[in-house]
Amino acid sequence: MNPTKHVYIIPRWGGNSSSDWYPWLKQQLEQAAAEDGCRYEVHPLDMPAWDVPVISQAVEHLAKLLPPAKLAEQEVYLVGHSVGCLAILHYLAEINKQDPSARVGGVLCVAGWFMVDSPWQDILHWMNAPIDYEQARQAIPEDKLMVLLSDDDPYTSAYQQNEKLWLERLQARVSILHGRQHFSAQLDLDVRDAVRDLAGAFDHTETLRR
Repeated sequence: MNPTKHVYIIPRWGGNSSSDWYPWLKQQLEQAAAEDGCRYEVHPLDMPAWDVPVISQAVEHLAKLLPPAKLAEQEVYLVGHSVGCLAILHYLAEINKQDPSARVGGVLCVAGWFMVDSPWQDILHWMNAPIDYEQARQAIPEDKLMVLLSDDDPYTSAYQQNEKLWLERLQARVSILHGRQHFSAQLDLDVRDAVRDLAGAFDHTETLRR
């Protein structure tokens, strides 16, 4: 029986399960399953109060959906988009405190930021909230944290500083892609292939190049 890879997509600020490339990614991964020698179950999420996301509500929602026992039973991959990336880190830090053996299969952070150009009050809560990066990192296998950033993201012109922080804080594998803005198109082959790479579909992702 082919192994099942469970992929959960945590959307951008104000996004939902039908936004951007999320439904397309679900379709693409399901179509690639036979080629990849596995079965993908893809779950684009509707997060609570996501028009004005609150960290505690996001963590509580993810912890209920994916408690340590479920992570032990299933091969889980998390895909975050924009603020969804920080939601994942807060969740992983919390879940690893509950159970130090808790692990996910891998994490992909798309347009992930620690700082933005013109923050408003609600987003400052996310920027300033402390995260136990070491605790969060322990829940991710060594080479299974990937980050995709764009060199023209309208919200983060200091993408190189965000890249530096991903490397310093979490030892992530960061790829800078040209002209992708905030990765909000309805399809994105690099996102698809990054997930497949994390899931072990192939050894090297040719499309992800600096």
